[in-house]
Amino acid sequence: MDWSRIKTIFIVTFLILNIYLLNEFYKTYDKLDFMSETSFENKLKTEEIEYKELPKNIKRDKYVSATPKKFTKDELGKIADTTLTGQSITIKNETTIEAILDEPYPINQENVAEQLGPYLQNNIYKGDEYKFWKVNEIDQTITYYQQVDGKQLYKNLNGELTFYVNEEQEITGYKQTILENFEEFSEGVNVYPPINAIETLYENGELPFGSKITKVELGYYTYVHLTSSQVLTPIWRVVVNGEEDLFVNAVDGQIIQLNNEEKKIVE
Repeated sequence: MDWSRIKTIFIVTFLILNIYLLNEFYKTYDKLDFMSETSFENKLKTEEIEYKELPKNIKRDKYVSATPKKFTKDELGKIADTTLTGQSITIKNETTIEAILDEPYPINQENVAEQLGPYLQNNIYKGDEYKFWKVNEIDQTITYYQQVDGKQLYKNLNGELTFYVNEEQEITGYKQTILENFEEFSEGVNVYPPINAIETLYENGELPFGSKITKVELGYYTYVHLTSSQVLTPIWRVVVNGEEDLFVNAVDGQIIQLNNEEKKIVE
């Protein structure tokens, strides 16, 4: 009997019950939404808090399950002379690729994502599934996270691609994990509107006077982390002043603190 599958089904059943209760809440909430939004807009003007155009027509999304991919030497050996050429590859704990480049790949700090685009396409296993996240000058790393249906998997250690940079601003190697077997659960859930995600942050003191919201986008984070799989839920990423990332659960409207998926694993 597949206990992992049974646990996933049990958790998703619980989520579906929550979805029903949230749908009933939204029916009542929508009636007051317009008046509330107008009042909130006035508050933002008073506090000189600004935001750019928000995502439109995103009213529903789905919970998604996925499993970490286990790499094999035979599988990677088949693409060693094509995609993985010019690299020394080691598999760690079955789910992680660690690579050292035969020759460093030169970059500069401007337009890093654009510079690394061709390398991802041509030299990384399923490189087109990753989206640029950040440059960390202290750790000398460049991080990407996997995406599904155009939505990034924020701070997901099982869908992460990290490049290592030397003092000469050259890529010397990388570490890679990737999720697979994505499966959608339920017919969908109502998505908390982005303006309401901003209001939640404001009401909880996360947006001080004069804040500039430079980006708002929908992605996924790990809602439940099982031993061999995980359940992902929609989440709003709100970028403040071009540098600070704040997150709000797009289903229940709760503020989420993401610290590279330091979540308890359900056995």
